[in-house]
Amino acid sequence: MSAKEKILSAAIGLLEQQGVDGLTTRAVCDAAGVTAPTLYHHFGDKNGLVRAVVGEGVTAFMAMKRAQRVTNDPLADLRRGWDAWIGFGLERPTLFRLMIEAARSDPTLAQESFEHMKETVVRLEAANGLSVELSVAVQAVWAAASGMQALFLQGLEPVKIRATSRFLFKAVAAALTAPSGN
Repeated sequence: MSAKEKILSAAIGLLEQQGVDGLTTRAVCDAAGVTAPTLYHHFGDKNGLVRAVVGEGVTAFMAMKRAQRVTNDPLADLRRGWDAWIGFGLERPTLFRLMIEAARSDPTLAQESFEHMKETVVRLEAANGLSVELSVAVQAVWAAASGMQALFLQGLEPVKIRATSRFLFKAVAAALTAPSGN
């Protein structure tokens, strides 16, 4: 493992164990077994390290999303994708919150995720039709996901996140697939 990989691994581990406050350059260097100049050489400063940690989180998240099998049931696929990102957030809450905060200041970080979701909604429209125009459906799913992200940022306990997630997805899916005119 290269020094850069050791530093990133140590930073992610500290973040998940101790939260953002535990992510100090000194602690990361100690955990990675490197000197501060080595960290600065690879990441510039703590902000660069945090950006790299977020990048690793986005990479892991999207790898998980891309690994999901596409079926002939786009609504079930949308549900699995929704549940997977909620699960990712619950399994790695500190990293997930950091990713959400970073994406708010740099929306390009969420672009691939948005496109992945949009492709599934396009498939849903082709297979079942939608009760609203495609752009509205896509924005509704994205807005619902953003609402769930707000709950993560507020630190809502996992059991309530799961319950709210199930309810919100069910409501959005029912509205998207309702017969036209309803």
